[in-house]
Amino acid sequence: MKKRLVAMLLCVALLVAFPATAFAQTNPPAARCMPAPAGQAQMLRLQVMVMQANAEIDLLVLWAKITPYDDVDWLLSQVDRITGRVFDYADSIGATVVCDYEPHWIDGQTVLVDTLRVVNV
Repeated sequence: MKKRLVAMLLCVALLVAFPATAFAQTNPPAARCMPAPAGQAQMLRLQVMVMQANAEIDLLVLWAKITPYDDVDWLLSQVDRITGRVFDYADSIGATVVCDYEPHWIDGQTVLVDTLRVVNV
């Protein structure tokens, strides 16, 4: 009985202690209010675009794997459309984006689908 009481008190003490120290360190107000430099903001936007493009490509690959009909040509055209937007923006800001080809087994054949990666300049 004493062990249970001690264990419960210890758990309650830990639960009370952790939230009090979890957010003890905060950023100074000046650091939170400063906007990012223009080049850095463009690179962040490009990284977000690359992450979104890769997520869309993953969903399209999953869709192509699930469907029973041959849709490899459709998949590759959609991937080209998605990556084209990212490459256009990367060219406009002077950044470099490369493709890493990953093999996927879709509709009885191996298809190389390109996922994007930003190369730091």
